[in-house]
Amino acid sequence: MGLTERECWFWMCSRPWLGVRSIDKLLGYFKTAKNIYYGRNSQYTEVKGLSENIRKRLEQCVEKDETLLRRDMSRLEKSGGHFVCRIDREYPEKLRHIYDAPAGLFYYGHLPEKKRPMIAVVGAREASGYGLASARYFAGALAEMGIDVISGLARGVDGEAHRGVLENSRSLPENVFEAGQTWGILGCGLNICYPRENYSLFEQMKVRGGILSEYGLDVKPEPWRFPMRNRIISGLADGIFVIEARERSGALITAEAGLEQGKNIYALPGRFNDALSQGCHQLIQSGAKLVFKPEDIAEDYDISSNGLKSWHGKTKLALDNSEQLVYASLSLSPKDVDAISAECGLTLSETWKTLLNLELEGWIRPMGKNLYIRSI
Repeated sequence: MGLTERECWFWMCSRPWLGVRSIDKLLGYFKTAKNIYYGRNSQYTEVKGLSENIRKRLEQCVEKDETLLRRDMSRLEKSGGHFVCRIDREYPEKLRHIYDAPAGLFYYGHLPEKKRPMIAVVGAREASGYGLASARYFAGALAEMGIDVISGLARGVDGEAHRGVLENSRSLPENVFEAGQTWGILGCGLNICYPRENYSLFEQMKVRGGILSEYGLDVKPEPWRFPMRNRIISGLADGIFVIEARERSGALITAEAGLEQGKNIYALPGRFNDALSQGCHQLIQSGAKLVFKPEDIAEDYDISSNGLKSWHGKTKLALDNSEQLVYASLSLSPKDVDAISAECGLTLSETWKTLLNLELEGWIRPMGKNLYIRSI
């Protein structure tokens, strides 16, 4: 008996060597996961943009064993895990339209609820006592207001944010979810808790939220996987709150991804000469909302300190074509008008007109002579 389309998606998403960009190239040619699974070697060579390494892996793939595949699916289920992919109705809507949307997700617990606001709390692994206490306090307070919290289950700020939510909800029965919950996004296989020191959090979050990964079971943590998972953290969040981050850090990568996705950006200030706060200060200078208290975040989602109110989500106003082009070409690094014009294929006159409109509407900011950046 052949595999179903969904089983073929499971197979495709379970191959750690088959990244989302390669999957999208394959789907562009084969149209379905089932066609990819049962594809002929000669067809793989016809897929444009597919690396030679991936072609060879597909051609020589000894993992195309239906018995082994169903065993892997059974193993995931027995471990308490679940799988969802793009063809499923349950696939998180917030992720469908982000750049490099994951083809599938493996998870423990349950998926985030679309109707609830969610804030990503991110920051330094080697955070100070101030940073750790702030992460725990702010995450717990947001959860008390009914806001969900998402992070990366790393040591430092991430772990303390998860801990703050769990401590807040510890007194509630397991079937009561009025208070906020917390989700952790892994940069390794679903069944691998990394770092191991967060194992207690890992287990508790299966009940008060969930653990998600785009990697199947047993995939080892590799340094390059962690920046990749940041787009999922920001994609599921409605806002990104940065607590202690150096000028070049993973937390700023998450904030940059959130900015690309049109999310609200928040930052906690620190001492002016503290290297751990330089990234936060940079974000604030670029227009991130400076946060002194949890209500500074909650007020953007029609939330009060007395608990969860109605929330309808915040969406930015639609831009016309030229505005979308210009906005997409900008980032937190200043860019010259001539470069914007060339990149967008607009005349200088059209570029200046578009920049003026975007500036008046608060989307971008001037940074000296003929230089612009995105507003946050």
